[in-house]
Amino acid sequence: MKGSRTDERLRLESPAYQPDAAWDELEPQGMQVVMSVRFDARSARKIATLAREAGRSPSSLIRDWTLDRLHARPADLAGVREASTTYTADDQDYEVLRQRYRPEQIDMLLVGESRPASGTFFFLANSNLFYATHEAFQLAFGPMPAGEAFLASLQQRRIWLYDLADEPVDRMRGRPRRSAVQARTGKLVTLLRESRPRLVVAIKKDLSATVRAAVDEAGLSEDRLSVLPFPLYQWRAEYVRGLAALLGGRRR
Repeated sequence: MKGSRTDERLRLESPAYQPDAAWDELEPQGMQVVMSVRFDARSARKIATLAREAGRSPSSLIRDWTLDRLHARPADLAGVREASTTYTADDQDYEVLRQRYRPEQIDMLLVGESRPASGTFFFLANSNLFYATHEAFQLAFGPMPAGEAFLASLQQRRIWLYDLADEPVDRMRGRPRRSAVQARTGKLVTLLRESRPRLVVAIKKDLSATVRAAVDEAGLSEDRLSVLPFPLYQWRAEYVRGLAALLGGRRR
């Protein structure tokens, strides 16, 4: 019974029961469940520092990190855990890192909106998009290498991710977000004209009109274009299945 009383006390002390202006009010999609986590003071300070450096709140940082890990398979986690990562990127190095994995010829071009404001990045092998893409490849082809080795395998398969905005836009709304996305549309048209990929995949349904216009301006047929949702929450499974289906025709 002692354990039950302790659990009840912790439940009642939870921020979910005692809202505080310093906490984010998070509402996970579908479940509508609020969870609280306790840390010692030293760990809490470290989390606060990481969140501040990423321009996030501590609660949203913990939420998104947890969701990343929940959706990853055990093999993914082993390949991308922080201690084993062999490379990092400062803000000015993201595009350099992207170019490192650009194939000489592009067969499938993935077109995203922007890298996340959280500091994760597809080409750092630690973003939602990276994990979901890895899962799609495993669904299509079976076991895949993890982390940096998977990025290298994408390059070998002539698959590359291009983001329309060169800075994070996921915290913007309305016209500023649309303007940031459309600013590099001309560069996308040039990329499409030069590389002429067999498949172009817009990763976010809101991007479909922009990417479709770029495909048309580049002189490519519209049947080369597919549109998938961004793999967050309930749309993750649709993204994984959709990308795996597109990859099915590429099996060698």
